[in-house]
Amino acid sequence: MVAAKRSSGAIMMCVIFALILRELQTRFGARRMGAFWMVFEPMAHVLMMVSLVSLVRDIHAPAMDYPVFLLSGVVPFFLMRNIVLKLMEAVSANQALFAYPNIKPFDTFVARAVVELALFSCVYLITLAAMGIWLDYEIAVHRPLRWMASLAVGVALSFALGMICCMAVHVMPNLKTFIKLSFMLLYLISGVVFPVWAVPAHFLPWLTWNPFVHVIDSLRASVFQHYPEVTGIGLGYAAAVSLLALWTALMLYRIQRRGLLAL
Repeated sequence: MVAAKRSSGAIMMCVIFALILRELQTRFGARRMGAFWMVFEPMAHVLMMVSLVSLVRDIHAPAMDYPVFLLSGVVPFFLMRNIVLKLMEAVSANQALFAYPNIKPFDTFVARAVVELALFSCVYLITLAAMGIWLDYEIAVHRPLRWMASLAVGVALSFALGMICCMAVHVMPNLKTFIKLSFMLLYLISGVVFPVWAVPAHFLPWLTWNPFVHVIDSLRASVFQHYPEVTGIGLGYAAAVSLLALWTALMLYRIQRRGLLAL
């Protein structure tokens, strides 16, 4: 019998699935405790930040528990940051695989984004469950559709930025350190550890240029029922920036896709 010829879409899905398995094997390693530590490490970091900031700074948001407030921003930001940084190194980490004609750089981008999304989804759910069961915090998402839309915009934005960074680093390798350091600054100015409504009025217009602020604030507005809305902060701006970034990333990829295959 002659095997049925698979479509290009089916081949791409098989390639991405194989790359996801390879990425998980690489990330977890051969150790039996590899999977546990991959989940426990970011979860422990989140719990440490929640405890440290809530105890040391003693910040109280109206009608909401500050640790839950902090968690609802920290994990999504780490997810978006990791997508950008992992995609930035996707081509260099998988360079040997491009000898196979069915594997394209774009496939590695998708595979790494899926792995990060799956990993941080587990971290988020486990941490929320721990805070709800053991620490007796109220855990709920009052606007689930808005929450999913906000997360989708954040993932799309990060995916596009990761592709752009990958192609930029391919041309100028020294940019890698600068990009990693820039996320330390973004962590401080994206409303992750402080409420946006607490920002002085004369600083707020500058802060609104950062699309991550809009994504994080929209996620929190989805989680808390009585979340204070801030004028000028909304998901529409972040969605527009995401679409523009995706268009730019795809155009650059179309131009540089052959160059990415070469060292």
